[in-house]
Amino acid sequence: MKRKVRLLCIAPYENMKALMLNLAQARDDVELTVFVGDLQQGVELAKRNFYSDYDAIVSRGGTAQLLQKELDLPVIEIAVTPFDIMRAMKLAENVSDQYAIVGFPGVTASAKQLCQLMQYRIEIYTIQNEEQVEETLLTLREKGTGAILCDMVTNRTAMRLGLNVVLITSGPESIQAAFDDAVRLCRCYDNLREENRFLRSIIWNQINHTLVFDDWGEIFFSTLENNALPIVDSLREERNNVPESEEKRILKRINNVQYDVRMHREVFNNHTYVACYFSDSRVPSAELQRGIRLVSQQDAEQEYNSSLYGMAGLMRELQSSCTHINQSAQPVMVYGEAGCLKEQIVNYLYMTSNRHNCPLVIIDCFLLNDKAWNYLVNHYNSPLAQSGCTIFLKSVDALSSERRRQMLANMLAMDICKRNRIIFSCVCQAGKSVTEAGMAFVEHLGCLVLYLPPMRQYAAQIPAAANMCLSNLNIELAKQLLGLEPGSVQLLRDFDWPGNHAQFQRILRELAIMTDGPYITQADTARILQREHTAISTDHEAENVGLTLNLEGTLEQINREIIKRVLEEENGNQSRTARRLGISRTTLWRMLSNQ
Repeated sequence: MKRKVRLLCIAPYENMKALMLNLAQARDDVELTVFVGDLQQGVELAKRNFYSDYDAIVSRGGTAQLLQKELDLPVIEIAVTPFDIMRAMKLAENVSDQYAIVGFPGVTASAKQLCQLMQYRIEIYTIQNEEQVEETLLTLREKGTGAILCDMVTNRTAMRLGLNVVLITSGPESIQAAFDDAVRLCRCYDNLREENRFLRSIIWNQINHTLVFDDWGEIFFSTLENNALPIVDSLREERNNVPESEEKRILKRINNVQYDVRMHREVFNNHTYVACYFSDSRVPSAELQRGIRLVSQQDAEQEYNSSLYGMAGLMRELQSSCTHINQSAQPVMVYGEAGCLKEQIVNYLYMTSNRHNCPLVIIDCFLLNDKAWNYLVNHYNSPLAQSGCTIFLKSVDALSSERRRQMLANMLAMDICKRNRIIFSCVCQAGKSVTEAGMAFVEHLGCLVLYLPPMRQYAAQIPAAANMCLSNLNIELAKQLLGLEPGSVQLLRDFDWPGNHAQFQRILRELAIMTDGPYITQADTARILQREHTAISTDHEAENVGLTLNLEGTLEQINREIIKRVLEEENGNQSRTARRLGISRTTLWRMLSNQ
């Protein structure tokens, strides 16, 4: 019996990874290892695992082309078939009748053949590298193109620019064909990495600890006694996000230890290294950290892109205001009705600001207990004692008048707004302006004000928004939904959306999960919307922390109410909910099961 061919697969998105693994299980001729990454990230993943004696690498699009240039191992490109493109075109037709195709040659070559054969008149743009993506997309936005069919690289940039995007995914037939090619073309390789000595240029920067990674993510130099510490793996992942010409600062909390890290790139003998200089200190227990969390630029971008603003292009109306706000260092008050996804707008402000290389600190005022509050305002290691960060005080309505006065006094006395970028949020009622609690911060700190319109004002954009959500859910849920029935779309447009964007996104997810056919039906949509009509309003207002919590019940009942609100705010994500509440996922599951 012939040995199995060892394949290293670099998938551009998570659903392709799952599909690759499922297909490989049915074969007796391949042994598969799969990582998710695209372009340079994918190259780094391949280099990191280069020593494992793989026979070949399988990837797609621009990532495959980069791998072919930088590695000696055979690289088999997953072809994008006309069927893959037609599937994406079907989704795009539900969004706009004016769409274009943008991608690397592996995508556009098949698209051109299909359009020529079917006599489709569709604009097709071929890009050769990542630098061409944004210029091409800006041109299409100026032309008023309704939707973009593209690969993963273009997908991220288009989302950031507020364009409607449909990702061209690869079907099982394309992946099987690549596996067949790899089996036929496989050969062994052996490549030795070079070591260079440039320790003199990095040791003088040492702050307690120094850690240097080479091109492939291997440790080149370390002052740590134990290179197996969790911080090492964390920094290895973070090194991909270090800019070429700027220093990046991050705060990491691992096992009750806080790491203050500076990272930058070093080039020596045509090799690029990432040097990490960091100090560590003990942090208070999780009980003192409740309601406080650190978010990296990568995490913020991921959460924003998966939100309604990132997926459906609703950001267009707010982009100009956000741009002007980011040109100032003034504090900001973000307000709107419950469920308007204020945190995602804050993520956007953060990741597009000049402070994106420093951490985002989110302080959820609704979740702060007495211990966490005392830690926040009195502890030497409090996030408010940091400098250069973006600090988001979420739901200041939830603070008592005494705590609001104390927070304002601290900010003024400690010059917190001068040392950091400060953003607040509050929940207003329909047709109302900033709340009284919010105005206290606006007036005393001179905050700029950003209003988020409710979902009902986006009624005309709901059909396109719904289909863009479905495109993203297809990837996440490994489905092939083609859209919504006309009657279903009309029901969504006519609904009042008291829970706004969070409610809309939650309902679309539920419809996608329960739908087995190619289209979401009018009947299913009507049933779920009717349920929402009859539900208690507080059960589906994701950010409505301004409502007074009912303290008349038992402790168990109060805890359930808190869990409901936080879970809804996190769009049903139990991991993030547990993290915000300072409990394990097991504890959260048990508490949910007892409801």
